[in-house]
Amino acid sequence: MNAWNELSTAGRLGRRGFWLRNALALPACLFVCIAADSQVGPAAGLGAAALTTLFLVSTWGRRLHDRGRSAWWLLLAAVPVLGALALIADCAFLGPRDAAARFGARPGIVLDYRTVS
Repeated sequence: MNAWNELSTAGRLGRRGFWLRNALALPACLFVCIAADSQVGPAAGLGAAALTTLFLVSTWGRRLHDRGRSAWWLLLAAVPVLGALALIADCAFLGPRDAAARFGARPGIVLDYRTVS
């Protein structure tokens, strides 16, 4: 797996992958941001924070794709409180929508090339 794929918004991300990234990878990223800022300096902390932001945009954007929405819906977070709550409710608790085929196959689905219609 290419590490740069984790920073891309292409594709889809299921609810389990979304929760795992937010529960396991995000605390590690925040630790690296704090450690880089305090041990190396503000420039290193800013670089780590930029990579963490790209990781979050990728994770949330791919989860929105699984919900049938564009990653542009992340701009909803600019609306104080209600926008963030709407994104959390949509991404963290609701299942995939079948109408989301424009963003790729659903996570966990293996396309069978042997199927004849």
